[in-house]
Amino acid sequence: MDKIAAAFDEAIAGKVFSGAQWVAGRGAKTLYRGAFGSLSHEPGARPVGDYSLFDIASLTKPVATATLCMLAWQAGHLDLEAQLQDYLPEFRRKEALTVRQLLQHHSGLPAWLPLFEGARGKGWSYEQVREFYLARIAEVPLEAAPVTKRIYSDLGFILLGFLLEELSGRRLEGLFWDEVARPLGMTRTMFHPLNHPDRVMPQDIAATELCPWRGRLLWGEVHDDNAHVLGGAAGHAGLFGNALDLEIFAREILAAGRGAGRLLRREAFLTFFDGEAPLKLGWDTVSPSGSQAGKYFAPNSSIGHLAFTGCSLWIDLADEKYAVLLTNRVHPSRDNEAIKEFRPKLHDLFWSGADS
Repeated sequence: MDKIAAAFDEAIAGKVFSGAQWVAGRGAKTLYRGAFGSLSHEPGARPVGDYSLFDIASLTKPVATATLCMLAWQAGHLDLEAQLQDYLPEFRRKEALTVRQLLQHHSGLPAWLPLFEGARGKGWSYEQVREFYLARIAEVPLEAAPVTKRIYSDLGFILLGFLLEELSGRRLEGLFWDEVARPLGMTRTMFHPLNHPDRVMPQDIAATELCPWRGRLLWGEVHDDNAHVLGGAAGHAGLFGNALDLEIFAREILAAGRGAGRLLRREAFLTFFDGEAPLKLGWDTVSPSGSQAGKYFAPNSSIGHLAFTGCSLWIDLADEKYAVLLTNRVHPSRDNEAIKEFRPKLHDLFWSGADS
């Protein structure tokens, strides 16, 4: 048994998660691909396969929302310096927040609000929930003046999701599928997987949390509360996917940097991932120390993102390497945070051998 498989077996035995997928590579070469454990802790649960789906939560931000913003920008439809109100006139607040500030988590908006609590169980349409979310975000006080402090904010990406829908005249689910997933061949990355039995078997999705207010184990249903009440597809969360598809996505990002992207042009790559800028648009960067990406992804050239459900994606734009980790660490409870210790150790274990 190889050391990576052994690390996953140990984590599964310790209930860090019930199952996982791991894909790592450099350029066009896959260095490791594996599926481990089962889709839940339930007795007799199906094993995780290469094509199983995980709730990738906040990976929705870079994979869907930021990528759609890149496409809109390169098509000339989106101005990064424009105020949000230019696209969403119904969003009314005294401070002028720009698209760039939202993408960089530089708007000053709070990290999170329990928006779902005011909208759940009312039988509202999507439009009514959207109106309620917009009003609540418009009235919440900023925690810092725009640009003065980076506050990672779900709220900003909820707004960007609304912006993209307003810009395109389409719902986010169909927009992502038509503009990103289908053209790239990411056929198993989608919102609302239970609505697409032609693309995925419901029994091939990893379970997440036993939700106290929904009163059930979540299985193919978005874990994020605010995304759920909004209908399951939002700018900050809602995507389900697998590691094979995210490998395709990572390679598209790298290809765009060489001017060889199928969707993304080099101009968009340079604008969103400006090497001189400490904050990238729609993505996180590697901390100089204590990073969840471990110590083998360079802070000055790497982008990535974490997800609350236990997933992550890291790409070193200079070295052209990438790592995709998908897990269901919130199954059956979000209180289990052992992933924080496992994740950087896994990355270091793998890349210490791959880079030696």
